[in-house]
Amino acid sequence: MLSLNGEIIKLDAMTVAMTMELQDKDMSGQSSGTDAAEQGDKGKKLTFAGIIPFKSVETLTKLYQLASAHDETDSRQIYRIGSDMARALKIRQAKFTGSITATEHGALLAWRVSFELREVNGVAEQKEIRKKQQTKPEQEQNTRLQQALKDAEETGL
Repeated sequence: MLSLNGEIIKLDAMTVAMTMELQDKDMSGQSSGTDAAEQGDKGKKLTFAGIIPFKSVETLTKLYQLASAHDETDSRQIYRIGSDMARALKIRQAKFTGSITATEHGALLAWRVSFELREVNGVAEQKEIRKKQQTKPEQEQNTRLQQALKDAEETGL
């Protein structure tokens, strides 16, 4: 089962797949070494696929409305996601990404649908934000130096 902001999206024969990019860059140059520079963990992506019977056209309509929704800043809408896989992977928020497709099923009176949701504000992103916020404390102004420079100016040195 899948729910977005508490709204249930009923897909028959639903399958869910997760992908996660672990970005790195080859640092070996022209050698055969295996050194790599880590470039962070990207958000997880959940791919949903399933079947919507023709008689449940409102489900297909609702799915497309959710996918094309934008918030007040005209950014793609972020949803609270409810799904067993999302819960297992600690994904709490996601937004539609990539493409959403619906094709007529060859043998059933139904549509085959698939779409992707990308994690938003996930654990890796929160860690990175916290790390950036833990900057070195600002150095206090060196008032003794400033006073010495001021004194030197006044004395004409």
